[in-house]
Amino acid sequence: MSRYLLSRLLQALLLLWLVSMIAFAILHLAPGGPLSQFLATGTLGPEDIERLMAQYGLNRPLPLQYLDWAGNLLSGDWGRSYRDDLPVLTKIGMHVGPTLELMISSTLLAMLIGGMIGILGAVRRYSFFDHLATIGAMVALSIPTFWFGLAVIYVFSVNLGWLPAGGRETIGDGSVLDRMQHLMLPCIVLALVSTAVWSRYMRSSMLDVINQDYIRTARSKGVAPVRILIHHALRNALLPMITITGLHVSTLLSGALVTETVFTWPGMGRLFLDSVGNRDYPVVMGMLMFTACMVLLGSLLADLLYSVADPRIKVGVQ
Repeated sequence: MSRYLLSRLLQALLLLWLVSMIAFAILHLAPGGPLSQFLATGTLGPEDIERLMAQYGLNRPLPLQYLDWAGNLLSGDWGRSYRDDLPVLTKIGMHVGPTLELMISSTLLAMLIGGMIGILGAVRRYSFFDHLATIGAMVALSIPTFWFGLAVIYVFSVNLGWLPAGGRETIGDGSVLDRMQHLMLPCIVLALVSTAVWSRYMRSSMLDVINQDYIRTARSKGVAPVRILIHHALRNALLPMITITGLHVSTLLSGALVTETVFTWPGMGRLFLDSVGNRDYPVVMGMLMFTACMVLLGSLLADLLYSVADPRIKVGVQ
């Protein structure tokens, strides 16, 4: 186990290094440059531009800029925002909470609904419900997130007036009920694709399990169908789902970017778009590295949870 963890950590560090180099080069070679927001005002003279470039270290060769940035990153200094001079870690910390709240709630919703649909679809294979679930999953995977978000806002906020159209809480309220009402619509929108994915994978995994010999043996012994489904089939069927959940972090983050923009949710997605629009490169780089760490951590946790779900599986043993 320890050798496997060490190997995976070394692989993760190598991937993070490659991601950081590629992202740093692309951002700094993009048209406009990090000083475009200052140059757009038209009030800066050549001396002011030189002073700003020296202040942010932009007058040095790109490889040296990267080495300085990487050294500061390892020491815990992720830089400061060009826009408001706040530390990058502070800005990320201000927005990571709402994003995690949205991701966790949508994941739990998708696992619950998608898992139930997948199990019923496998038990009632080729039934009307199974065909309906298959069509629904294909439709859900085809619907653009931004369109679905605007549609639910129009129906439930504009027409019916049941739920807020955006934001995380009502100014001056902030109660638990108010926060839950603001969370419902973005949670449903972000969970749509995840529910479709979970339902299809759960159905396929459950079909593989219920056709195994030990399931037939349990049936021949007269074990109740519900007990067979819950105590024998479900646990083994969940193994592939662990991998899907771990690898689904990147999909959730990309979906959260669109969802947070549509619902003006104050999370990392909105911060990323605002930072890209303002050429706030230190914040963009910090968020790219933070996101890469989350994706790699999700993949590692998925592998480790395999051994928890099924003790027969030994992590790191090929």
